[in-house]
Amino acid sequence: MNPRPLPVGPVLVIMSLVAVTLAFWPTFHDLLGIGAPSEEYTHRILVIPIFLVAVWRLRFELTTLPIRVFWPGLIALAGAGMVWLAGELTFIRLFTETAVIAMVPIVVLTVFGCRWLWALSFPLFFLLFVVPIQGALVNLQVDLTAKFAYLGLLATGIPVHREGPYFELPTGKWSIAAACSGVEYLSACMMLAALYAWTMYTTTRKRALFMAGAVVVALTGNWLRAYLTILIAHLSDNRFLRHGHGTFGWLLFAALLFIYCAIGWRFRDHEALKDAGNNPANARLQPGSSRSSSALKLVTISVIVLAALFVWPLLKNAFAREQRSGPIEIANVSPTSGWSTVENPSVDWTPTLTNPSRQRVQSFEKNGHKVDVFVGVFAGQTWASKLVTSVNGLIAPESSRWSLVERGSASVPHLEGDLEVKTGVVLGGDKRIMAWQWYWIGGRSTANDVKAKLEQLRVRLGGNYDSADWITIYTLVDSSPVTAANTLTEFMRDMSEPLERALAQTARQ
Repeated sequence: MNPRPLPVGPVLVIMSLVAVTLAFWPTFHDLLGIGAPSEEYTHRILVIPIFLVAVWRLRFELTTLPIRVFWPGLIALAGAGMVWLAGELTFIRLFTETAVIAMVPIVVLTVFGCRWLWALSFPLFFLLFVVPIQGALVNLQVDLTAKFAYLGLLATGIPVHREGPYFELPTGKWSIAAACSGVEYLSACMMLAALYAWTMYTTTRKRALFMAGAVVVALTGNWLRAYLTILIAHLSDNRFLRHGHGTFGWLLFAALLFIYCAIGWRFRDHEALKDAGNNPANARLQPGSSRSSSALKLVTISVIVLAALFVWPLLKNAFAREQRSGPIEIANVSPTSGWSTVENPSVDWTPTLTNPSRQRVQSFEKNGHKVDVFVGVFAGQTWASKLVTSVNGLIAPESSRWSLVERGSASVPHLEGDLEVKTGVVLGGDKRIMAWQWYWIGGRSTANDVKAKLEQLRVRLGGNYDSADWITIYTLVDSSPVTAANTLTEFMRDMSEPLERALAQTARQ
């Protein structure tokens, strides 16, 4: 009788995870939400424990696999390091978090070989669920959820007026906020579906189909949740679900997921594939198996991999710049071409920025038309204070006073030719505001988030001081949107040059 083999495989895999974690601890600290008791991490805290259990289940199979160093993996490791560094210099969490998670399978591939990577494909893939779903998917889901809820209410016979994510019913007003986008439902559903599919099915086809179905359940379930929430609140004259409807959403989500898994149970593989790798009696190399790499190769590749991991945080520190002392003062925009400064803004609204170094509003008037100019400066950006982020916007995510009812883009006159700007219409009470927004970084203007991040990377790599501005010009829509757009267009045509001078003067402080 053969003795039970030691679980060396899981130990080696965990050591790989620990090495990446130690090298990039600040990123993992934020990724796992340590010290941040936010509901954002409710289901993601389970990813690492599930990963460890999945690796442990493969301990006997790993015992049968030879260790063969895969030198080309160093190229992939360098690529992941570059992505992480770019994310750190431009404060893009998706880059930093995805890069460090990708480094774990790359380390396994490089040190232990392709067969180890294939054997550990599910647990290593499952690690990706620790990365939050962010970005453009939120706005897309908000739009789709609003459309479904609106069509559902109309089909139910309820009178409703809709502008973008903003609803007005006889019993009250509603707005589909970013928190209602359903991206957390989608993330949790995909994570649980992946675990369920790996447990219940043995073929890649069944697993992929089950996960694809889970995505449909998550998306349509969120649309149904928003519709039912508004419907029930309306029919109950706002006695139910008007406030605190998050619990209802999660209960509905759990019920839908339970029904979906119950359906999936009927198609489970009754006879599990015979996996000799998970049988301790067969956990030894068979005759003719590939030989493992020599101890010298393993030590050499391990040292190189560790160096390749720890070099990136050192490079990031080399690009760190001292912060300027003293307050930031935003330079005045000098009026020209018939525009004059006025004391009071046209409306008591401004964009919502998180931790800017300084922000200011200047108001101008010409021929009875007012335009306000909002400038927010981010000098020496940090993770807590950065220009391009989802928490900066025309309105606060949970604003009860203002709603962003339209968003789009427009090409407007600018000092160096036409400039593509983001447009939005903000509604609050009886006030409707047309706003145009863009960024100013290192002397260049853009409204594109990707271009803005690339400009920031150029500035950081060039050793220049990292100062950038958020600019919004806006005016009240009094008579028609066309009149408001013409007013903003005339302002840009006349005032682009003094505005650019003021931004440049502010950056030189």
